Amino acid sequence: MRNIRWRTTWFLILAPVLCVAGSALAHRQEATQPDRLLSAVDDLIPVVARLRGLAPKAPIQKGVKSREEISLFLRQEVDDHYQKSDLKNQGILLQKLGLIPSDLDYAAFTLKLLGEQVGGFYDPEKKAFFIAGWLPLEEQKPAMVHELTHAVQDQYFDLDAMFKKDRNAHNDDAEMAHQALVEGDATAVMLDYLLEPSGRTFLQLPDLVFVGHAQLEVESSQYEVLRTAPEYVKETLVFPYSYGASFLQKVRADNQPWSVVDKIYADPPASTEQIIHPQKYMGPRDAPKAVEIEDPTPELGKDWKIAYKNVMGEFSLYLLLKLSLSEEAAKAAASGWGGDQVMLVEEGIGNRSAVFLETAWDDQESADRFYEALSGWLKHRYPQANDVGHSPNELGLVSGGEYRSVRRHGTTVRLIVGLPQSYSEKFEGK
Repeated sequence: MRNIRWRTTWFLILAPVLCVAGSALAHRQEATQPDRLLSAVDDLIPVVARLRGLAPKAPIQKGVKSREEISLFLRQEVDDHYQKSDLKNQGILLQKLGLIPSDLDYAAFTLKLLGEQVGGFYDPEKKAFFIAGWLPLEEQKPAMVHELTHAVQDQYFDLDAMFKKDRNAHNDDAEMAHQALVEGDATAVMLDYLLEPSGRTFLQLPDLVFVGHAQLEVESSQYEVLRTAPEYVKETLVFPYSYGASFLQKVRADNQPWSVVDKIYADPPASTEQIIHPQKYMGPRDAPKAVEIEDPTPELGKDWKIAYKNVMGEFSLYLLLKLSLSEEAAKAAASGWGGDQVMLVEEGIGNRSAVFLETAWDDQESADRFYEALSGWLKHRYPQANDVGHSPNELGLVSGGEYRSVRRHGTTVRLIVGLPQSYSEKFEGK
């Protein structure tokens, strides 16, 4: 699952992450005059065309916006592209899984975070690049290169159509993989722009996942909202940039040309698994399995309904396990992912809800590893719960009037969280 995010936004925290050649953010100065900003964009268009190997097919529309105008735009985009009920229910689901605090207003907080981080952005619906009017020109040039790359991508690969299709599919994991391709591409071009004076390219840099994580820790101390963000929000915010650029480092290994990347847009990675493990995309293709959870509401009664369904994917499952395991153990347990579906069900009266997660794994070893890790996560999350009916293939815990369980059946693993205890017998052993 992915964080709320405008589709091609430039985030300020990434500037020092990606200026690893030794460049640093300029000290804040008076904002540059709009005409100078627009002129700089015109100067950078041929630079982007040369670095990316794609010349614009049409003039790139551009404009300058104030911080207030960009914040308003972000709010409008969230209203236009996300159902309020979906945002509310996704927040409830994340709270029940422990990925965000139970008292956090997920949608409001993420919008606040974007407002703190956003600079310029490219809007694939309006086909226009909007520049931050409150930042100095020299500080903005890398971001301009990044966003102009999005403008060229859109002219060749129709980003708007890709993202509209993603929104309609209710598969946030696939959307996050597509984000990683798009943002990794633009990040790589920006890095080449920064590194060109030294005669290097982004292909010669250390793995950008490692670099991004290191810099995120540094930057978290410098931005107030980012500092208070849950790890899940931070990680999903940065994933498309760091993992996306790392993915392209592997795709273009041995100085493969940009034309190799161009071909990927016709058949993009279908999961975060393929982004995290490029060999599962470039080698024998490890396509995600479609997983459907049997609707539990008939067992719960007529007042219950399905409120939300989506796909978590390997990256979000890794973040879930990392709440109670080391990073290495969480990565190992989430690898071998085959597919999943997560569902939030809610009662029309009484304000009760529960999460059902069904996961499929590549083989028995992967399923067993995930089952053991998820069982450990459940016991860590509810240390005072009573064990009810523990067996080699099922762990059930009860506390606070709620039932939680992890069950293994062959290469599938099912998780239930937050189910009222009175319904537990209906789902034990199933």
